[in-house]
Formats: sequence, structure tokens, C-alpha cells
Amino acid sequence: MSPVGRFAIKVGLWLPICYAIWYFSSILSVIPLASVLDMLMTWFLPNLIGGIEAAGNQLLVTTQLSVPHPDATSTVVGLIRFETQPLDYGYCVPLYTALVLASPGEDRRKVFLWLVGMAILFVVQLFGVTTGIMKILAFHIDGAARERLAFSPAGYEILALAFKFGYLIFPPISPVLIWLVQFRSFLSDLTGNDSTGQPSERFRT
Repeated sequence: MSPVGRFAIKVGLWLPICYAIWYFSSILSVIPLASVLDMLMTWFLPNLIGGIEAAGNQLLVTTQLSVPHPDATSTVVGLIRFETQPLDYGYCVPLYTALVLASPGEDRRKVFLWLVGMAILFVVQLFGVTTGIMKILAFHIDGAARERLAFSPAGYEILALAFKFGYLIFPPISPVLIWLVQFRSFLSDLTGNDSTGQPSERFRT
């Protein structure tokens, strides 16, 4: 079997294990994400975001938008709240972890590289969840949220594009790109070329 085939099998064996651990531990990993989001978004949008907290493996967003009583419009009965699913933006974590575990190398170095990669992927997930919350505020809540956002038409287009990148592009591509940069020497073994593009010794006849 080729080196690529052996590596693909290793990744395939590690992936369900990494996914299960990631999913069942997400109730804990959401906590730091909620703390950072709460700090950033209440500072950036104090007139719109009242707080963000962990709710199981989801995030509960409390807005500053009041809900009037249906029979007495002058009586405020609460604030608009909604939940969002951060796991939709974090599935890059088990994929990246499986790639690292399947790669050869010294354990200490692999742990260090994995921690660096996880820090980058945390930012990727943070970006995705932030754009997802902004999308809900801008397009799925009544006009009061749009009035407080006060974006230009171009601003809403940029927000929609940022959401698509944060949801569709960055999560699947980021772990692969990080792994390629961190394990480029191993990649040359898989492809049979050294860092100069010439066939490596083990593949020369």
C-alpha cells in the first residue's frame, strides 16, 4: 500500500474517535468560547447584546431588545433571547486532531503543534459564531435590531459574505491548511518529493 493510502487509513480510524471525544466534551469547550464572546460582543454592541452564556453545548444570547406585553404595549415583560449552535463552526477540531495523530513525529513536538493549531481553530470558531450571531440579529429579528446595527447596504452584504466564509469555508479548510504547514516535511514523504521538489531518496530508483 502507498504511503498516502496508509495515512488515509490512519486518519479514518482516528476521526470517529476524535469526533466522539470532541462532541461529548463540547459542554466544557463551549464555556471559554462563551466567555470570550460575551466580553467582545457586549463591548462592541452594548446597545444590542446584553450577554452571552453557555447553555449545555449551545450558546444563549440575551439581547437588549425588549418584548412588550401583547395586551399592554407599554409593559415590558422580557428581553429577546435566542440560542445558537457553536458546534456548527467547530467540527474542524476533530479533523485537525485526527490528522495530527495520524502523522509521525516526536510526541512532545506533536503536542506543541496541536496546541498551536487548536489556538488558531479557536479563532476560526470564534469568527464563525460571531458572524452567525450577527446574521441572526441582522436578518432574523425585527427591525429594531437592524436600526441599532445601522449598517449600510454594503455592510449587510459584507456580513452575509463573512457568515458564508465562517460557516462554509473556514471550518473545513483551516485544519487541512494548518496541518500542511506544520507537517510539510511529512508531506514530502507522502508525495515522494523533497522540499526542493525533487524525488526523495526513499522514492528514487
